[in-house]
Amino acid sequence: MDNFEILAALRDGTKKKIILDTDCFNEVDDQYALAYAMLSPDKVEILSVNAAPFLNSRSTSAGDGMEKSYNEIFRIMKLTDPVLAEKIPVYRGSESFMTDPKVYVQSDACDNIINTVMNSEELIYIVAVGAITNVASAIVKCPEIAKKAVLIWLGGHALERPDTKEFNLKQDIPGTQAVFDSGIALYQIPCDGVCSQFITTIPEVNYYLKGKNELCDYLCKITESYTKNPYGWSKVIWDVTAIAAITVPAAEETVIIPRPYVTSDCRYAFDAARAPYMYVRKIRRDPIYADLFKKLSEKN
Repeated sequence: MDNFEILAALRDGTKKKIILDTDCFNEVDDQYALAYAMLSPDKVEILSVNAAPFLNSRSTSAGDGMEKSYNEIFRIMKLTDPVLAEKIPVYRGSESFMTDPKVYVQSDACDNIINTVMNSEELIYIVAVGAITNVASAIVKCPEIAKKAVLIWLGGHALERPDTKEFNLKQDIPGTQAVFDSGIALYQIPCDGVCSQFITTIPEVNYYLKGKNELCDYLCKITESYTKNPYGWSKVIWDVTAIAAITVPAAEETVIIPRPYVTSDCRYAFDAARAPYMYVRKIRRDPIYADLFKKLSEKN
């Protein structure tokens, strides 16, 4: 299949085998996304979970962020489904970001992506919701995987924004360049201008989730703790939309266009001759939150 056929198949509603690559301790959205994927067995088969690096006020280094994410992955998986959690392998990712788009960062997560993709007779869907380091490193180390995998990535801003200095992208510009230049079948969910529509509030989260089960109470707790001033406050639960690309594809309006270049100063540059990719230009938040809250609250 060519990229057009591969990307069209992404939205056909059938079950997908995924590797989830997540900076799970970065804020509160990854936790929702991981639980949502585990609670959607009719649409998602999680082959493995990779811990992605991140660096902000919640970590002292990219490696520290990765290690905290690694531990948080186990916490969420056990809260969601202890039995399934024992069956899903988890891998440590990169301890640093890429410094050159042609030089990979070695990690267990990098090798996991390569081994899973190359040993599969089916398309593997890599769902990345953090810095793209693990995925980019795998592509640079083994370029053949770009022909056997689909990448769903939440990163960058909308194409019309003056820059794309979004958290996931700006942490690893060389890695993003490697991915966009690789030709891999790519589905991009931009943040500011697109995914920024996917908001919720503490009252809404508490109404649907609080008191339902231990997982829901944990999600309510970390959401409430994310702000010191809850009045009039809303939160984008960004990463859920990457899982929703598979579970509720009709809620994401897409277009197939030439993929941009990512420049070293964190902007887009355009060339109509570039390989096509699928770009999300609008998200309908209601059907995604309806599916998410229902699955979380009804968990046994």
